[in-house]
Amino acid sequence: MPEDQGIFHDLTVEENMRISIRKANEAAMTKQEWILNLFPDLKTYWHRKSGNLSGGQKQMLAIARAYVNDNELLLIDEPSKGLAPIVVENVMKSIEQMKLNTTVLLVEQNFFMASTIGDRFYIVDEGRIVHHGAMKELKEDKESRQKYLGIA
Repeated sequence: MPEDQGIFHDLTVEENMRISIRKANEAAMTKQEWILNLFPDLKTYWHRKSGNLSGGQKQMLAIARAYVNDNELLLIDEPSKGLAPIVVENVMKSIEQMKLNTTVLLVEQNFFMASTIGDRFYIVDEGRIVHHGAMKELKEDKESRQKYLGIA
């Protein structure tokens, strides 16, 4: 899922979802229904043009479009960017649900979100991994959080 959402603003939510599905089979339709239950706003605005959605709803649509296919890996880039805290919380819960069925690679600067969702972490500086390990270790390591992330 790209950082800039990658949705088609002139298309409806339904049309955006329809063009995202690689194979329109029963499994895809079942997964789409599961996603619409996860993001009920998308069901509510199903026939509305995507350009008229709020920022959080657009982010939900972008995530839904990426997740609807049977992917083994879901790469999500900065899902909390520009969102209100309550929307970030909803997106976090949704990604945690998706993580039960798919490997999620999350690129995120919001440490709370990353540390809540992530099992492992990789800190990248100038294109190189400078620190990595179990997220639990980073959450407990104040010195490393200060050194690499600038947070105590």
